Amino acid sequence: MRTSAEDMFSAYGPAWRQGSAAARRGIDARPRLRHRLRIVRESAVMSSKSPKSTSGAGGGDAAKRRNIILAAVVAVAVVAVAVVIIVSSGGGGKDKASSGSSKAGTPVQGVADSKAMLEGIPQEGRFLGDPKAKVTLVEFNDYQCPFCKEFALTTLPVIINDYVRPGKLRLELRTLAFIGPDSEKAAQGGAAAGAQNHEWDFTDLFYRNQGPENTGYVTESFLDGLYKAAGMDVAAAKQFAATPKAKLPSAEAQALAGKYGMNSTPSFLIGETGGTLEKLSITPTDDKGLRAAIDALLK
Repeated sequence: MRTSAEDMFSAYGPAWRQGSAAARRGIDARPRLRHRLRIVRESAVMSSKSPKSTSGAGGGDAAKRRNIILAAVVAVAVVAVAVVIIVSSGGGGKDKASSGSSKAGTPVQGVADSKAMLEGIPQEGRFLGDPKAKVTLVEFNDYQCPFCKEFALTTLPVIINDYVRPGKLRLELRTLAFIGPDSEKAAQGGAAAGAQNHEWDFTDLFYRNQGPENTGYVTESFLDGLYKAAGMDVAAAKQFAATPKAKLPSAEAQALAGKYGMNSTPSFLIGETGGTLEKLSITPTDDKGLRAAIDALLK
């Protein structure tokens, strides 16, 4: 799980940043390497075409051979360095495309799957499911938390299909924003989505397009893409996200987390709807443990 505050940030965040920086260095280096290869090739051609030395045919031929060999050795070395850098950077933008991007115009990933999972299930603010469901499960999340993404994309779809869709379970989302600035912007976007009863659409799409922590990928264009894909009024969402109201849900979630001693994400509370909630200790992929807790309350 993602533990909160400075301990969690220092333990996990730097690894993401170092990896991202290494990849960027590799990608940025490629144009320079291509330029160097061009220079080497031109040098080799010039050497092969240079006139023979006037000091003698034997000396001129030897000098020409040395120049050609030297140019070839340098070219091979530069190519080897280029291959190493490209491999270490992950071969370009393939990983970026699969995890989402903050660049304007990048398609939002997973829209069809997200719609299929949530379509027809009532949403109201931070809630998903029938208000009359017997059991309520509260999730504390941070949009940048990779373990929250793991829960959202592996365990949650099955729970939604088996318990939420039939009206047995209601989900409540409590969004924290402790990992960094991107978390805060994402939380405000989630609040704007909740104001239009699309918070669960927005949240699922966010996790399907989650980027590396605190790299600045949660831009205005990134959020606009999620708003549109979630079926929201983009202009109204942007306007709401810029108001103080957009920060209130996160502050309320932080207060509730403190009350129950929650210090990691994802964390959970469970209980009968309208009744007392209790902490539930499970890992993001422990669907059996979650099922057992829900089933016990449904009896």
